[in-house]
Amino acid sequence: MSDPVQDLEKARSSLVDMRRQWVSVLAGPYQRGKTGDAIKELIQIQKAIEAIDAAIPEEHRASAPKSGKLKNFSKDNPFSEDEPGG
Repeated sequence: MSDPVQDLEKARSSLVDMRRQWVSVLAGPYQRGKTGDAIKELIQIQKAIEAIDAAIPEEHRASAPKSGKLKNFSKDNPFSEDEPGG
C-alpha cells in the first residue's frame, strides 16, 4: 500500500518540474499561441501545487495515531494531561 503523503510529495515535485519548463517558455521571446498556452498551463499547474500543499497537512493529520484519551481542558488548568473526571 502506498503512503498518501509520499505520493503527494512526488506529485508536487513532478508539478514543480513541469512549472519550470513552462516558465522557461515564458522567459523566452513571445511566440503567438505558445506563450498564451504557457501562461494557461502555468496557472493550472500552480493551482495544482497549491492544492497539494493544502492536502499534505490534511493527510498528516488523518494518518496521525489517535491516543483515545481526551484531555481535560478547564479554565483552571488548560494544559492538563489528565483524563476528564480523573
